[in-house]
Amino acid sequence: MKIKSILSVLLIAILLVVAVTTIVKKNIADEEKVEVITGKQAQDAGGLKVGQKAPDFKLQTLDGKEIALSDFKGKKVMINFWATWCPPCKAETPEMVKYYNAHAKDENFEILSVNAMSTESKSESVGKFIEDYEMTFPVVIDPRGEIIKQYEVLNFPTSFFINTEGVIQEKLNLIDEKQLTKVVKSLD
Repeated sequence: MKIKSILSVLLIAILLVVAVTTIVKKNIADEEKVEVITGKQAQDAGGLKVGQKAPDFKLQTLDGKEIALSDFKGKKVMINFWATWCPPCKAETPEMVKYYNAHAKDENFEILSVNAMSTESKSESVGKFIEDYEMTFPVVIDPRGEIIKQYEVLNFPTSFFINTEGVIQEKLNLIDEKQLTKVVKSLD
């Protein structure tokens, strides 16, 4: 009987160790995920670099229209990678909308907004976000995260600013209207 008691206590101890280890590992993984996705420190840690040609891609809008980066050849372009659950994305979107509506035509400028659909919990939230923020620039969906991988995006939001020759001239994580004005004017 004494052996059964010892084995029972040992089994319970092992189960507790496994449970605690699992919880700790999950919490560490969750903390790392948040830092990678939202940490401004990751701005220069990897990804495509300034001076590189921006890789072309083709994605669809929510209503199925195909849009390619090359459709904007000869324009200054901001490619903005974002997600609906991202607080910094929610903060910068009104700034982008305001700037775009006021200056895009006069400055030969286009925003190509790329939603990280592979990270969304519900696809309906993307359409609601676009509507709520009155996004008038093209919004395409990256359903499997392929373009995010191609551009080596490490956190959201990330924006690449591309000149009229298709070369990346700036990469920023969180922008406001003042920064947008400065960066767009510097694009050649």
